[in-house]
Amino acid sequence: LASGLAEWDAHVTGQLSAETSDALTLMFGVQAADGSWGNTECWPPFESSNYHGTTVAAMAAATAPGWLDQVSDESVQAGVEKMKEYLRVTEPPHDYGRLLLLWAATRLPDLLDDQKRQQLLATVLDHQQEDGGWSIRSFADPEQWGNGSRAEKLRSEPEFESPPSDGHMTGLAILVAREAGVPADDSRLQSGV
Repeated sequence: LASGLAEWDAHVTGQLSAETSDALTLMFGVQAADGSWGNTECWPPFESSNYHGTTVAAMAAATAPGWLDQVSDESVQAGVEKMKEYLRVTEPPHDYGRLLLLWAATRLPDLLDDQKRQQLLATVLDHQQEDGGWSIRSFADPEQWGNGSRAEKLRSEPEFESPPSDGHMTGLAILVAREAGVPADDSRLQSGV
C-alpha cells in the first residue's frame, strides 16, 4: 500500500501526502529485526519472499517525494538503515531478485556502488531472448519461486525447456534498464520494444 501511494505522490501530485507518510511510518513499524518484511511464499510479480518485499519497501521509501529527507523519528531512521543493510548483505534468492535490487538501487543512490549496479544490469540484459523479449521463468528455477510449491507444475509445462518471452518480464526488464541508465535507443531495448 505504501508503495502504491508513494508512486501516486511522485507521478501524479508531485508532493508527499499525509496518507503516504503515515503508510511509510506504519510500514517501518512492522519491519522485522533483520531489516526485511515478512511476506507469504507467493509467486512473482507479487511479493514472493522477504527479499522481494524489502525491495518493494525500499522503492516506496525512496519514491515518496521528500519523505526520506524529512524522517525525524529515530526508530524509522534506524529502520531505513536496517533495510539498506539487509539489501546490501543478503544474497538475492535468484536473478529476479537481482533485477529488483537493481531497480531499488536506481532510486536509492547510496544502496550499491557502480560496479555492483553494472553487474546486476549485465545479469538482467543477459536474460534477453532471441525474439528480443524476456521470460520471467528464465530468472529462477521453479523450486525458487514460492518455496517450490509450483515447481512440479512449472516443470511439466510443454515450454519448460524454452519458456517464451512474456509481457511482464519484458516490460520490467526494459523499465529497469532505462532507470539504470541504458539509453532508449539502445538496440537491446529497441528489440525488446
